[in-house]
Amino acid sequence: MNIIQKRLVSSYATLVMAEVMTIEEVPETKLIGSIEYPIRSEVEIEIAKRTIEVLG
Repeated sequence: MNIIQKRLVSSYATLVMAEVMTIEEVPETKLIGSIEYPIRSEVEIEIAKRTIEVLG
């Protein structure tokens, strides 16, 4: 995962966790440069990591 994808995933995860947007509103994939990256699945993983971190 490159720096742009990491920041994008982090931003989407923050917005979803703050209930500003829903996970369904996060694009399934995003074109970064000439490569299409999966975003929604990475956001779901990031949310799970943050939740586990808070509970642990």
